[in-house]
Amino acid sequence: MLKLTEPGAALRLPLDVVQQAVLRTLAYRQVFGCPLTLEEVRQFLDTPWVSISEVAGALQRLQTAGLVAYRDECFWIAEMGDPIERWSANRARADEAMPQAVAVGRGLMRLPFVDGVAISGSLSKRSLAEDGDFDFLIITRPGRLWLVYALLRFHRRKLASPAMLCSNYTIASHRLALERRDAFTAMELSTLIPVAGGPVLRRMQEANLWAKTYLPNRPIQASPEEPVRTARRRLGEMALSGPVGGLLDWCAWRLVCRRHRRTIAQLQSLTARNSFEVSRDVAKVHSMEWKYRILDRYQTNLDRLEQQAGSPISRGTADGTVLVASAYYYRLDPKQWQAGKPYPPLGSLYAAGLVRSLGFTAGVFDAGLADSELDFLRRLERERPAFVLLQEDGFNYLTKMCLDRMRDAALQMVRLARAFGARVAVCSSDATDFPEPYLRAGAAAVIRGESEATLADVLTAWRDGRPWADIPGLAYLDGDCVLRSQARAPITDLDRLPPPAWDLVDLAPYREIWRRRHGRFSLNVATTRGCPYACNWCAKPLYGKRYTVRSPEQVVDEMQLLVQRHGAEHFWITDDLFGLKPGWVQRFATLVQERGLDLHYTIQTRADLLLRDAGELHAMVRSGLETAWIGAESGSQRVLDAMDKGITRAQIDGAVQALKRHGVRSALFLQFGYLGETGEDIRLTQQMVAQLMPDEIGISVSYPLPGTKFHDRVKAQMGSKTHWLHSNDLDLMFPGTFSPAFYRHLHAYTSRRFHVARCWSVLRGRLPPPARGGRLRTLASLLRVTPSLLSARIGMWREQRLPAPAGAVVSP
Repeated sequence: MLKLTEPGAALRLPLDVVQQAVLRTLAYRQVFGCPLTLEEVRQFLDTPWVSISEVAGALQRLQTAGLVAYRDECFWIAEMGDPIERWSANRARADEAMPQAVAVGRGLMRLPFVDGVAISGSLSKRSLAEDGDFDFLIITRPGRLWLVYALLRFHRRKLASPAMLCSNYTIASHRLALERRDAFTAMELSTLIPVAGGPVLRRMQEANLWAKTYLPNRPIQASPEEPVRTARRRLGEMALSGPVGGLLDWCAWRLVCRRHRRTIAQLQSLTARNSFEVSRDVAKVHSMEWKYRILDRYQTNLDRLEQQAGSPISRGTADGTVLVASAYYYRLDPKQWQAGKPYPPLGSLYAAGLVRSLGFTAGVFDAGLADSELDFLRRLERERPAFVLLQEDGFNYLTKMCLDRMRDAALQMVRLARAFGARVAVCSSDATDFPEPYLRAGAAAVIRGESEATLADVLTAWRDGRPWADIPGLAYLDGDCVLRSQARAPITDLDRLPPPAWDLVDLAPYREIWRRRHGRFSLNVATTRGCPYACNWCAKPLYGKRYTVRSPEQVVDEMQLLVQRHGAEHFWITDDLFGLKPGWVQRFATLVQERGLDLHYTIQTRADLLLRDAGELHAMVRSGLETAWIGAESGSQRVLDAMDKGITRAQIDGAVQALKRHGVRSALFLQFGYLGETGEDIRLTQQMVAQLMPDEIGISVSYPLPGTKFHDRVKAQMGSKTHWLHSNDLDLMFPGTFSPAFYRHLHAYTSRRFHVARCWSVLRGRLPPPARGGRLRTLASLLRVTPSLLSARIGMWREQRLPAPAGAVVSP
């Protein structure tokens, strides 16, 4: 990969292939403060067929350029200072401790079912700090790993010091092929010092020949003389080789799992969780994040060398590859995962389509249905992309909220991509508002606002080695300062954008979830970008206040493709406002009918727009409109005016009635807790819902989004919590009229009251019964929800009796 030096390059020194390989070798060992001799540099090169004379020549040229220093027959990166004294002390300490470590390792072969032992860690690299310990790789017989693990605990007590036996990695002999394939793991494998069990250790080397791609010149260590197996070991294996031994091994494994269950749950870092492995065939019972820390420091060292040389250093990534990744994990948002209505990351698919049109090899990591960031890590290890674009789905309103758990995931993904040598760019609502955390995590650039035009310029500049810092629409680090280039003009012709890369995402899991939970498969489509209205709580960090429209012809083409090729049976049209442009929906309806499409779709809209032209609503119905979500927010006109909503309560009522006359399902977004909202305002909202009886309601608590007038009004009163952990957090993050607990009870009460009212309407014959279960199911649902309705009402009553929160804003 080309790691460009802008901004801040000092000199321009062209680096050939051998020089780059030498710098990578020294940069990696610099993490440990270990200089290398000429022969060691050649052994640890990641480039094959390089002679010792070529290495010597490269080192000489790098010395002349001031990048490499030399003393006492050792080479190191010049800027790290002289490490010889410290390294000499660590080397002497390692040489002195090595015979003792070998003796301890050979002693482990006296234990039953231990088939191989090798020295690993810093000692295997001929370096031992004052507080260092003896790390060992231990290979056991299949099905007896945890029995050995338990015996190791007892064996350690017999040693002079616990630091003399650190079972860094214990693995069963039928699992010798390691899944993690990276520079760190290759280095650990190639520097193992065999102690005993030569045959199984050779099998391990053969099972991991991939390590030769990282260190092709490293010789295989000679196997030592095998120790004689003692009579005690033979007796132990005879006694424990049958079912009794298997049961004891299983019990030991379960005890360890139980002991460390809380430890694993409390590990906040993904890399710590990935460092901790407790399975039937692997014991890695530590959460030190050495691997990813080392890889990150290694990349930082290469960055410094590039700046000094003014020339790129290859990172071993796949040239011309771009991995576009989303970072919204439905599984990490309990409310949304329970709802079972996942959608692919449409914004990421648009970015992938653009990337592919530029001539790059594009891939998509869809976080939507992934288990965690570990899935992203595995993708990085497998593909090693040159560039990673963390592109959030700007069409998903949940990403605007920047849930804390999702921000943590995004930052972790940035760190991992950087650790694997990728150049990282980020585009999201949160990164546009707050670029610094993403840049500090390792992103080279944050794309502010709408991504496609800026992304095209950045990727082609990175690929071609051209300057990029002044490209409009960026934020980046220069030294310790966050700089922003000029703003990027918006895209005015959406039809010229490449279509979303639907073929790069696996839709089968989405289809399975939708059909199992809801009986049909729904996909998401965008027909517009932006919203020209000025509700003072609504953020528009990506698309702003403009309103840009795709042509009806292009939209129908896409929907037809999704129906015919992917089996879509319903569409969620993600627009903030659908059909604002006069005449658009009429043309859309005509095209749908001309092509014989039987569409069913859901939209978001405003009450006043639905009443603007009866012909437009009729055209929507003709084209397949099934449900219309209206941003009602409140039943109090006073609150609507305070929000700068620009609609009236009468318009809300009229819009719902118009939808019902046309047979369209109505749905209302409600928002509680806005500035100055009183108990009477809440009562008016609940009265509105009871009178209109929409088909669905969506309830939220006022959420201060950066960049809004609402946020400006309350940010001085906000505490340390500025984002929800997940979408069901519902914490009022500023002093409201009532306590945060009151609004949680209010949310539950309003939702359950609506549900109970719908159930009664079905039982009284005012609404049709559900297709599955009929009135009997409705009665059961009523009985199930009523107790929680009463509980929520009691909770509200209890909280209302408490004094108002300190600092509460009582008027808009």
